[in-house]
Amino acid sequence: MNHKIEELSQNLQIIQNIFPGDACLVLADTSQIINYLPGKKIDLKISIGAPIENFKGTVSFTSLETGQVCHEERGAELFGIAYISTATPIKINGKIIGVISAIISNEKLDTLRQGAHELTAISEELSATSEEMTKVSDITAQDLHALSKESDTIKNEVKHVNEILEIIKNTTIKSRILGLNASIESARAGEAGKGFAIVANEIKKMAENSKSAIEGIEPKVKKMIEKLEEMNDTINDLSSQTEEQSAMIEEFHSSFEQLVHIASELSNRANLN
Repeated sequence: MNHKIEELSQNLQIIQNIFPGDACLVLADTSQIINYLPGKKIDLKISIGAPIENFKGTVSFTSLETGQVCHEERGAELFGIAYISTATPIKINGKIIGVISAIISNEKLDTLRQGAHELTAISEELSATSEEMTKVSDITAQDLHALSKESDTIKNEVKHVNEILEIIKNTTIKSRILGLNASIESARAGEAGKGFAIVANEIKKMAENSKSAIEGIEPKVKKMIEKLEEMNDTINDLSSQTEEQSAMIEEFHSSFEQLVHIASELSNRANLN
């Protein structure tokens, strides 16, 4: 056995203790495994003396072939724990005499990465939901504003009806006075005014009927105006609240966009590591 490899083998435990996390170490020359130290969780079940040919495709074998430091990262599907392998060739005067490899637990980083991916997915979903809520809130605010305008229009129309009723009321009063004057003139005319008296009575009846109709309609119109004013006030209040809610949702959406950005950055950094 080469002296340098033998020295590394004797100090393999010390080298393992240097690593802050869980790690297992493999030491090999160009033909076989010289020494192997399993980690606390990571154990590749490598036998000392196993031919190096058995490890084709691994970073250890590749490092021996190329003379380069090789890295490999794998998930938890093989040994139940994510890990990173690093193989460094051992050289004397430029000649490769062996390789030392460290397999380090990547469990924390893998958990962080998975958490970052999940956080990104959840954040994007919530961001899309909040964006949809913003759109719905904006549409609701627009609809309430349009309804408020319609309510104002109807209220003005009803007020116009009330104005017409006032005109009819005044006309009714004048008709009653006209009928009363006609009755007086008919009485003065005596027999010749009988026909005129009939017309006067009809005018008085029409005035009374109009008065009764107005007295029946007028309170209802006034009540309708009051209800429309109350409804309009309620719509305006709802419109204001909806606009405030829309602004809050918009702010909420902006916060989620920032969260998505942070989650994405976290995920990218985890992948880089």
